[in-house]
Amino acid sequence: MSKYNRYRHHPDPEYQRWGRAYRSFPGVVECVRLILNGKATGAWADVIAFELAENASDCLAELIDAFHEHTTNDVAVYVMIALEMAAIPESVDFLSDVLQQGDPRFISYARHTLQAINTREARSALFHATHAEQSYAADPAAGPVSNEASSPSTQ
Repeated sequence: MSKYNRYRHHPDPEYQRWGRAYRSFPGVVECVRLILNGKATGAWADVIAFELAENASDCLAELIDAFHEHTTNDVAVYVMIALEMAAIPESVDFLSDVLQQGDPRFISYARHTLQAINTREARSALFHATHAEQSYAADPAAGPVSNEASSPSTQ
């Protein structure tokens, strides 16, 4: 017996077409193929992002691999959108790395996702990324702030 097509009664015919083509999640590899082939437009772009987000916890490693393999095209953006929608705590380390890399295309996604996750680790990653930006923005020539200079002396 086949799985129920949840897009069957959707008012948008493109969602219905997706549901006929893919009765269940097609997988990260197929979604990447669709994005690379230019099929991720209009409603299909929304469905692909939604499907990736809905299945992000089950295929996080595949999403991270797809991000690293395709950082120069839209695949990486779709991965970041999916992770932002999913807001899964397991992605904190990856998002922290994205913030440290400093690519302006992905920073806002990483920040929003970490804020949505709102765990101790996510808040720590946000703090460290924000603190590093502020210390360099204040005086780029001074370099990182040393802990000895900023801590009160004990006498």
